[in-house]
Amino acid sequence: MKARILLIACMFGITGCATRYVERSSDYTERNPEMVKTADTIMEAINDVVVFESSRELKSTPLSCLAVFPLKAKKEDLRSAESIRSALHAHLAPTGIRLVALQQVDAAIKATHGSGEDSTAAIAGSIGCDTIMQGEVTDGAARFYGVYSEVRAGAKVRIIKASTGTVLWQGSHTAVLRGGGVPFGMVSLAMNVVFAGLNLMGEQGVRVIHDLARRLVLAIPDLAYQAEMLPGAELPVLAKVEPDRPQTAYGLIASLESLSADQIAQRLIEELKSDRWNRPQDRVLLSEALIRIDDRQPLGHYQAALARLQLSEPGAALPSAQRAVALEPANADSQFLLGRIHLVANQPKEATEPLIKAVALGDAKVIHLSALGTAYNQMGDYPRAAASFAKVLAKDGVNNYALLHGAIAQAGTGANGEAVKMLRRGMILGIARGDPSAATRALNILRAMDLAKLMPEGELHVLESKIKALKVS
Repeated sequence: MKARILLIACMFGITGCATRYVERSSDYTERNPEMVKTADTIMEAINDVVVFESSRELKSTPLSCLAVFPLKAKKEDLRSAESIRSALHAHLAPTGIRLVALQQVDAAIKATHGSGEDSTAAIAGSIGCDTIMQGEVTDGAARFYGVYSEVRAGAKVRIIKASTGTVLWQGSHTAVLRGGGVPFGMVSLAMNVVFAGLNLMGEQGVRVIHDLARRLVLAIPDLAYQAEMLPGAELPVLAKVEPDRPQTAYGLIASLESLSADQIAQRLIEELKSDRWNRPQDRVLLSEALIRIDDRQPLGHYQAALARLQLSEPGAALPSAQRAVALEPANADSQFLLGRIHLVANQPKEATEPLIKAVALGDAKVIHLSALGTAYNQMGDYPRAAASFAKVLAKDGVNNYALLHGAIAQAGTGANGEAVKMLRRGMILGIARGDPSAATRALNILRAMDLAKLMPEGELHVLESKIKALKVS
């Protein structure tokens, strides 16, 4: 019965919604155990919902290291469990968190001769990382209904402190790729049968697993895409200000009270364009003062949005960014800032429109293309993400961000050979620059995606040795 309900819902477009992230209080599961077992599972399948809970401890103290343990699964889902684990590791790698290599985790598990709860703390102690990711596969089915098909991958994962057993974070999601639909004639019937069949081809299984992993990683607070944050547009710098001017933003605003509104606005514009006010809190005060004087001044709204974003307040930044774009739609920097805010707020679909405009208006700047590629990656639109990062690399062939995230996009499309080339280049560049962190991230992604076997024999060993040498020195 449940399968029929889901089939009808999918075929009539109910499943077309973008992924939603639903955060609960840390004690929700304990208070509502039956709700989690029933309604949430159905809604997750229909509405593409990622349900997660974060402890107060995690919100106050972000993760510093993580070890991804094997996922539990039924016998028929063991291959899916390994693939999901590798994909989780791969999508964690670009965030910059210190990851314990999967091979090291497996060796520690084998050495302790245990996979139960009692041995978890011992394993964590032996690998030098007390925070671990565990979980189980909840769905790994492929279904075919003649004119409609779906490929599914689902998991529940937890991040725990091994020494105490405390659950720091937990999340669940079922990613679904669908093909076919309701036929509206004989031609439509034939096409839907074809699309339903194509949806079951091998690369779709890889894509749905990476969709699952990417969405779960995005739900972990203060982690996703933090290692290499997209930089903002450079602020224009005018001549240095005189030393006798007020030393605080409050003092400056108070000193302008005797001037006319036009004079105050002009002075605030000059200050916001100068290099004097580096603290985002000061820029918020100045920009909001300018907005009060002249609500139609784009600079005030732009600077307010940028400062709020720097203060990690995307919700407060969004209205200001939208107002700046409305006042000056042809400004590439404003469009880019609006897109960045949507990305930080986990709204990649909403980010694409302003980022596409930023690319067009800004003559395809590298930073604009990188942000657009990131948005497509987060949406699971890997072909467009791969194309965006390819354009970045055409302009800047040594862009590490584009190499790592572009490799993930290429793997998502099934182009594993191209992904390997990009990760190999990332490792070599990291070695050449003396940057073990960048080289290690590329190596982690390569191994997590099970792409190491595509490297020429012996070459990976040489690269690993050079990366280890960098860390030692």
